Amino acid sequence: MNDNFTTQPTQSSAHPFADQLTRHGIPQSVWPYLTQNGVGELVEKLQIVFTQFSAQRLVATMPVAGNTQVYGILHGGASAALAETLGSMAAALHAAGTAQPVGVDLNITHHKAGRSGLVTGVCTPIHLGARSTCHEIIITNDADQRLATARITNMLLPVREQ
Repeated sequence: MNDNFTTQPTQSSAHPFADQLTRHGIPQSVWPYLTQNGVGELVEKLQIVFTQFSAQRLVATMPVAGNTQVYGILHGGASAALAETLGSMAAALHAAGTAQPVGVDLNITHHKAGRSGLVTGVCTPIHLGARSTCHEIIITNDADQRLATARITNMLLPVREQ
């Protein structure tokens, strides 16, 4: 399987979150790192699906429906959660199991309202260091119009043996 473009990975019943990881487009090569919590409850609730998966470019979609605020437009917090999900996952890919990313700064600027369809977040690295990472996430609508721009900095904490 090519991890840059996830499609339908072969499901392994041995993994406790196999169904969830398959549903969210996570390549099987990453599954060993996700045995404790899978993709997390918020990714499930927001219906985030990964469509491209590498340390240099991580892409995911999220529906506007179900993620709106009181005026019926995409909730800014949902956009921020999409951005943080992408940036943290990209930082984890960079760390390759040697460190756990912890978000220390997230900022997001909303440019336009998301009204329907899917939004797409594209995450690319700004800095990939040994102790920290910084990523830019651009969120667009179905018409490829920019809805938001985010930047996340993650500290990389060494994984401790238990």
